[in-house]
Amino acid sequence: MLKTGLVVIALSLLLAAPAGAADRYSFAGGCYAVGGLAGAEQVRMQATALGRYLLYRPDGTYVTPGGISATPADWGMGADARTLDGVPVTITPASGCAAFPEAPLNATGTPSKGATEFGRVGGVVDGHMHWMTYEYFGGRFHCGKPWDSFGITYALPDCAAIEGPGGTAAVFQNFLNYGNPAQAHDTRGYPYLTETKATNLTREGTYWRWVQRAWMAGLRLMVMGVNENRVLCTLQPVKVTDCDEMATVHRGLDDIHRLQDYVDAQAGGPGKGFFQVVTDPYEARRVINRGQMAVVLEIEISEPFGCRGWTVRSCDRAQIDRELADLHRRGVRSALLLNKYDNPLTGVRFDSGAQGALINVGNLASAGSFWSAKTCTGPLADNPIATADPGLLTGISGLLGITLPPPPLYPKAPHCNTRGLTDLGEHVVTSMMDKRMIVNPDHMSQAAVDATLTLLERRGYSGVISPHGWMDPGNWPRLWKLGGLAFPGHSDAARYVEDWQRYRPRSTPYELGWGFGADLGGLSTQPGKGGLTYPFKSLDGAVTFDRQTTGQRTFDYAAEGVATYGQYADWLADLKRVGGDQLADDLWDGAEAYLQMWERADGVPTGGCAARTQGLTKRLKLGASWTGVLRGTGQPQQRDRAWSWCVKGTGNPRAADVAVFGDDGRVAVVGSTAQGRRSAGVAVGRRVGGKPRIVIDGRRAYAVRGGRVRAVAVATRAFARDRTALRAAVRAVSAARATQSRPAFVAGAKAATAPTGRTLAGSGNPVDDAALTLLCKLVGA
Repeated sequence: MLKTGLVVIALSLLLAAPAGAADRYSFAGGCYAVGGLAGAEQVRMQATALGRYLLYRPDGTYVTPGGISATPADWGMGADARTLDGVPVTITPASGCAAFPEAPLNATGTPSKGATEFGRVGGVVDGHMHWMTYEYFGGRFHCGKPWDSFGITYALPDCAAIEGPGGTAAVFQNFLNYGNPAQAHDTRGYPYLTETKATNLTREGTYWRWVQRAWMAGLRLMVMGVNENRVLCTLQPVKVTDCDEMATVHRGLDDIHRLQDYVDAQAGGPGKGFFQVVTDPYEARRVINRGQMAVVLEIEISEPFGCRGWTVRSCDRAQIDRELADLHRRGVRSALLLNKYDNPLTGVRFDSGAQGALINVGNLASAGSFWSAKTCTGPLADNPIATADPGLLTGISGLLGITLPPPPLYPKAPHCNTRGLTDLGEHVVTSMMDKRMIVNPDHMSQAAVDATLTLLERRGYSGVISPHGWMDPGNWPRLWKLGGLAFPGHSDAARYVEDWQRYRPRSTPYELGWGFGADLGGLSTQPGKGGLTYPFKSLDGAVTFDRQTTGQRTFDYAAEGVATYGQYADWLADLKRVGGDQLADDLWDGAEAYLQMWERADGVPTGGCAARTQGLTKRLKLGASWTGVLRGTGQPQQRDRAWSWCVKGTGNPRAADVAVFGDDGRVAVVGSTAQGRRSAGVAVGRRVGGKPRIVIDGRRAYAVRGGRVRAVAVATRAFARDRTALRAAVRAVSAARATQSRPAFVAGAKAATAPTGRTLAGSGNPVDDAALTLLCKLVGA
């Protein structure tokens, strides 16, 4: 009887224990009865952060530490998963819970991932995206956030608090979105989202589930830049933060880590979310091969390191060194030296059109003078400066609260900024190379771009990218020759494909990959509608998509284009429809090209050809880690489970030394197909006769084909015990290939016909002169 009672007690304790009791993160999104809390008999446990939960009841109220409430408040779960805010609880599965409001992905399937953590990655790269835009311009300019701990209804709220009743109080926002500073519009947020559109620059477009949809479509690497503009921030009448650009950068960098924790919490624990912030190319490769998206942190501000002013500088090398070191500690690995204004580091690439007049007066406010331009004497140029109405300039200067000196008279186009890279700018670029960071010369004047690329060329430095159309594309061949990346930003699919066809080189010395720069959140309109039909497949074919719905809003790319970041899934499919498999392949190679570029910037050599006379294991060491092989031997030409490098003077142009890795990422087998390499006393090329076979002699082996030894190999003792695995490894060695020379750079067929100074897709947001004049009048300037 006692034994039976003990069994019953043990069974009841087991049933009362929380599912996954040792893991306080595993309850996310589940339906449970929480014993010990009144009213928690049937609650959805909605994660608000790692180890914290809302208890959401079927009637839409919450069980909070203060009792049942219509206002959410979360609970912290103890490490043993048996307490909530110190209150002992028992958590058991339940049914019938209410669904917590969230945006569906409208996608089915599992995104592809790599076979190993160290192999080649596949996926698209967005080289320029702003995910933390809600922080800039004083924190009361942008409506909505990428996430909120209490969910989508708080992340995407009614915008009347910022835009005023009917939206008419948001003068500057309306000017940007509608060209009419007094435009009345629908301010409602979730579930309506009426004004969330490709042309709306101030509504949240990067809600985390929308970005997750793009990841499911093939996005595997994102460069996330934090942006701010102190001068434009001063136009905001209501601010909750100051306009200091570096302070906004710091907030944005903290925010992305909070968002990562939130997304991890929804997925069930640290590291389980669909994206992870990375700080080196090896971590990024692991993340992408796990099937996640790697996020690289970048800054893009006009006054970096607190540097502003052209004639009178506000910073020196010591200040720059402190600030750059701090950014590096915070995880920043990529940077632009400016955004919209000349600064003590570099001159700027001009904005054209009516918005150029606004930016030029902003240059006066930030740099202390108007732009300084000359007629270009070379083939490359900055954007042309439009002649602005003097009355309009006066109005803008009043808007910015500065005294307007006589406006300059500019020479005939094409225009080039007379201001290039300064001594401080050269110091920043050199320091970034020393820190193995990625240099982004976009927004620099042509003179500064030239000087920056010259610095990189002197060091043979690959870490450079132009991802969103803000330099003359005539510079791109220099980036490709260095091993960097360059591509347009974004545009309607047909225009984007046209730019790809025009500028894509036929060959480059390094891995060629293409990408895009969404610049979403950077006051840049998004691509318009295309000819896509639903449903459609992701680039890897693994996921099927329908139109995205969020609340009561259905986003139809075929009718309205990229209204949110989620429609980049649709846009990528449309690019494949218009540009074909070659473009799709180039996009899929984008993440790999970025990682190889980053490896070289981090000091990984390009992997030259080995001497024929070297011993089999002199170059490649059994048991070495894959990161150690990269640093010691250099980048391989083939990169899956077997890596290959070329060998000099063998008479076989495809002869290779090969490392085959085990599941632990360490070299399990070293082999070669190069003439003269030996194993088990047998050299490659030796005539042995007989049928094709693999001969194993302890740890050593060789492959025979056509009566000759075609490959030799040696394995670790542990690996050699598995003869089946060793034979498979020798076959991989036999199949490996390498070439003795890298391809030369060959420009695309249409590149020579491209007009100099061309404004690329995604590099501008035209504003009408009349709208700008009206803005000035409405604010009383």
